Amino acid sequence: MKYLKVVSVCGLILFASFSFAQSPDPKSVALAKTVPIADVHLHTYSRNGPASADIVQRMNANGVRWGGGVGDLRPDIADALGNRHIPAAGQREFAESFVRQGASTLVATENIYFRDLFTNARGMFASGTIKGFGELHTNNESSGPQPFRRKIKTDNPAMRKFYEIANDYGGFIQIHSQHNPEFTEDLLRLSADFPNTITILSHCLPLAQPDDLANLFKQRKNIMCEMSASGELHNRLAKINRPGRAYTTEGLRPKWKALIEAFPDRIMLGSDTCCGWDAHYDEAIAEIRANLLPYLRPDVIEQVAYKNALRVFKLQ
Repeated sequence: MKYLKVVSVCGLILFASFSFAQSPDPKSVALAKTVPIADVHLHTYSRNGPASADIVQRMNANGVRWGGGVGDLRPDIADALGNRHIPAAGQREFAESFVRQGASTLVATENIYFRDLFTNARGMFASGTIKGFGELHTNNESSGPQPFRRKIKTDNPAMRKFYEIANDYGGFIQIHSQHNPEFTEDLLRLSADFPNTITILSHCLPLAQPDDLANLFKQRKNIMCEMSASGELHNRLAKINRPGRAYTTEGLRPKWKALIEAFPDRIMLGSDTCCGWDAHYDEAIAEIRANLLPYLRPDVIEQVAYKNALRVFKLQ
């Protein structure tokens, strides 16, 4: 019998279903240990963030070939990683605007925290300094630290400006939001209006079930998601004794396995060692290699682990 528990951890609402995939194929187990990984939710904070040398060391030690997609844009990390980097901008501006002026400013194109970014972004795309924007939090109203919670419409003038700029350069936007009917409508509209922009849903969209994601994937080719914080590590770090949303030490949940294998070109991986959890990077990647990847077919493992990221971010 299946049943659900709802838990909140690190800004995410997690749904846990107590049923698991079958035992992994030995070939998949072996590949999962060595396949190169693209970490598309690698935080790189400017304030109190790890040194670039530490980031490179952790990536190398865990077989993570490429990383980025969220966080503050740091030239030292860009230099250290070179063509392994997935440079993104906007998270720092989004956070500062919210903290200093409140959620209402996040929808305004005239926001002083967005002004310089909007002015400079096209040149940054053209030069390769950035490949997209992220992580942009539009709705985490029911989870995470209270001072960081907010809810705004995802389809708003400022977000449309982000999408417009990214669209001109085939860029991406990584959004942290929560699944609900309004968000679905907003996302489908934005994805249709800006077909060259790839939307990446952080954490495969908190509150969403696999069927909800399948519904989005079926309707738009330019929507993807990344699976950071979908296992047990983030629950444990937040001192919440609950199983993972998509996978646990017992394996990958069948509905998530079915989603990934039905849409192998839409799923990517991430660590999300935010919130002062940088020291747990090894555990985040080990969890992915042990509890998620082995339960997929070998060809799907490679797509999810790095090939989708190579395509989306034009990596080498």
